[in-house]
Amino acid sequence: MKKIVAALASVLLATTALAQTAAPSDATKAQMKANSEKSEAQATANKKKAEAQSDADKAQASANEDKASAQANADKKAAKMEKATTPKEASDARGDAMKAQARADKKKHDAQVKADKKKHEAAQDANVAQAKADKEKVEAQNDANKKSADAKVDATKKQ
Repeated sequence: MKKIVAALASVLLATTALAQTAAPSDATKAQMKANSEKSEAQATANKKKAEAQSDADKAQASANEDKASAQANADKKAAKMEKATTPKEASDARGDAMKAQARADKKKHDAQVKADKKKHEAAQDANVAQAKADKEKVEAQNDANKKSADAKVDATKKQ
């Protein structure tokens, strides 16, 4: 009888040990999956942030070109003033130069406003992408925690 009880106890002990080792394996797999999902989510966010920054940089470069072009045009008009040989030519050139400078200033302002808007949109896109990644990371970790808890419950039930 003692041998039967000892054999049953041994089988029960082996079953319990097997159940306990299975639980961490499932939990480990779930955590590895969560880590992978979190890494993917962050990589996607980083890519979107880089794209948004690139868009902002392009917008600023375009604005700088527009501003330089507008100023060059105004400078040409101002140069005509110096070449004037009569007071009337000088007066007309001065008027043209002032108008050209006013247009250049407006173009420069508009170009910078456009670039600033693009930068703001890029920052918002980056923030949205990061928030999405953070949410996905939390969800992945919650899934891993739930699977781990379920595995522990299953292991306890098997004991």
